[in-house]
Amino acid sequence: MNKFKKTKVLFVASQLGAGGAERIILDLANGLDPLQFDVYLAAFNRGVLEPAFRRVCKEIIFIEKKQGIDLSAMLKLSNILSQYKIDVVNAHHYMPFFYSLLGTKILHNRKLIYTEHSVPEVEGIYSSIHGKLFRWMLYRVNRVVGVSTEIRDALRKMYPMHTKKFVAILNGVNIDKFSRREQRMNVREQFGFSPEHFVIGTVANFREVKNHACIIRAAARLKEAYPLVRFLFVGTGFPGDLENTENTIRQMIKAFQLEDRVILAGYQDDIPSVLSSLDAFCLSSFSEGLPVSVLEAMAARVPVIGTNVAGIREVIDDGKTGLLFANDNDDELASLIKKLTAGTLFAQKMMDEAYRFIIEKHAYQKFYGRYAALFDS
Repeated sequence: MNKFKKTKVLFVASQLGAGGAERIILDLANGLDPLQFDVYLAAFNRGVLEPAFRRVCKEIIFIEKKQGIDLSAMLKLSNILSQYKIDVVNAHHYMPFFYSLLGTKILHNRKLIYTEHSVPEVEGIYSSIHGKLFRWMLYRVNRVVGVSTEIRDALRKMYPMHTKKFVAILNGVNIDKFSRREQRMNVREQFGFSPEHFVIGTVANFREVKNHACIIRAAARLKEAYPLVRFLFVGTGFPGDLENTENTIRQMIKAFQLEDRVILAGYQDDIPSVLSSLDAFCLSSFSEGLPVSVLEAMAARVPVIGTNVAGIREVIDDGKTGLLFANDNDDELASLIKKLTAGTLFAQKMMDEAYRFIIEKHAYQKFYGRYAALFDS
């Protein structure tokens, strides 16, 4: 790239809801040097993060896509490259990558970076009708970024001919954003928590893979013996999403009579303040890429609990930086929550180790720098 000319980067996302991939794109858009990059965004659906993206992007373009393979949507994306003279396309998840390829590499020959956020998505592509197509696409893409080493390694194992194209860029966290705790009591009061309550929170949209149901079952186990334990769910379900579990979770809360124990807070735009109000953080997902929410909780010095699955175990060293429990095991989760309510020195040591881990492995400067190098090389 011409070093005297700013590089125009187009991020491509399936939607602008407050999911992990969308928040990573937003962090990247905010973190790239505006003297070096102009940032654009194309998405197939709107969402709650649209106002935040508008504050940092030169332009946001929404692409209407019909069900099935829609050639017109590919051509619309191609036209965006021409209209805004885009230099680099960074597509997040497979569907945006699929729709970006025609315009980026065949019609315009621009740089294409594909960021993958999930081992199950990698496995699903490999075993589906898209498997052979993906092999062909790998000859044309410039780089494939895994947000974790497990994703990169899965890609290398499945597609050994393209090993050099696969890299891992671990998600980063701006630690300074999560260091404030002055709003702790105000935020707790806002959600109806008293100083005596022990509050376990999670930040995850309502989808089957996030397995909120496991936390609800653990809450039911703790209900009688631990009356001061409370749960805060931050996130929302998306209308039309076949994996939306929000109604199911609401029904479970009612069935277990946990209305006074579990608060559904919906979408929250100030995650640092929310995390400052917590006494523990839990992510009960069936699988993850590399969960930003866990990294943010660690940066906020909140003890973390997570399922022992791909992605989560890459950031939680059991007993050192956090606690792991077997996938979907609400009994084990309840036991770990009991352990943390004791307020032991053990929890403080874990928080300190987790904070050091974030500084060493997930500082946002490395995260931005490695993407910037890919975009501008």
